[in-house]
Amino acid sequence: MNNEIKLVACIIFFMLSIIDYGHAQVRKDTVYIQFDSIHPNMKKYKTDIKVYDEKKNIKEKLVISYKIQEKLVVKKNRYVGYWFTFSYSERTKAEISLFGGTSSKSIIKPIRYLNNIKLLDYNYFEDTDYQKVCKTFEAEDSWEQDVVIFIVDKEEIKNDMIVLREVAFKRPVIE
Repeated sequence: MNNEIKLVACIIFFMLSIIDYGHAQVRKDTVYIQFDSIHPNMKKYKTDIKVYDEKKNIKEKLVISYKIQEKLVVKKNRYVGYWFTFSYSERTKAEISLFGGTSSKSIIKPIRYLNNIKLLDYNYFEDTDYQKVCKTFEAEDSWEQDVVIFIVDKEEIKNDMIVLREVAFKRPVIE
């Protein structure tokens, strides 16, 4: 009996030792947003920033802020609409090691990749309540982003290829 307990303990210890909790990943849902800066309630601010990399070479990094206006509501006899912000930011290894986090991903795919994917467009933001839009991107009872979000910018569709830009979501703060 004593040997059986030792054997079971050894098996459990072995199983626990091969599980790497620090690198375990939780698979998140993915949300795709179709962005069209021609739409008056969608704005894009694009900046190329020159920074030094770890070898002191000048490198350009791309920062894009995509803004989508929420459904307009009447407050104090006037229409008010706040802007949801989705940020794409390339970061150098030096920035990541200094400040943490990761660099936004940019993926090129054939346009047919979107054939079976539901894209959220401006109508979703216009027709959906503020709290429900926020909860599409955030965890329950938290402002933490809980999904992977990709922007599909109509300006970047060329030769039947699309650019998927991974973005971070920031809700507007409503007073």
